[in-house]
Amino acid sequence: MTVTRSAKAKNTAVASPAVGAAPATGGGAVAPEGVDPGQKVSSLGLDFGTCTPTIKREPGLNGRKATEFTFQAIDPVVNKGQQEALNPNIITNRICDQLGNACGASDEAVAACLKAKADILALGTKDDSTANAWNTALGFAGTDINPDNAPQAGLIGHT
Repeated sequence: MTVTRSAKAKNTAVASPAVGAAPATGGGAVAPEGVDPGQKVSSLGLDFGTCTPTIKREPGLNGRKATEFTFQAIDPVVNKGQQEALNPNIITNRICDQLGNACGASDEAVAACLKAKADILALGTKDDSTANAWNTALGFAGTDINPDNAPQAGLIGHT
């Protein structure tokens, strides 16, 4: 994995909450003035740069059956060039890569992402609880994991 960080990044590690822990309330605060209004702020105070590292889990994307659920990053910068996947670990890997390469996230935020990625892999689930555990681990508890109200005809999943 190649990770490039901005000069402002800090070299501090952070422990994210245990995957599967009870979610905190809310979906993260709305970004402050001057920040992309679609971006959410982590309740853990992590600096994810210009991205929000959340995951959705929706059925029927890219012509799949309405009963076939896949995972995908919600943020368009993180998601760029990445299709949905049945395996959440493909998406968590992409998110952690993009945080350092395209989003300008701090070292602390990338470390939290890598810990959450390992926790999700160890969890071994591939259902709604997986997406919710990921979002909670990074400080985005309560994130809508089906923001597109899927399935819908023609929905490709990219935002």
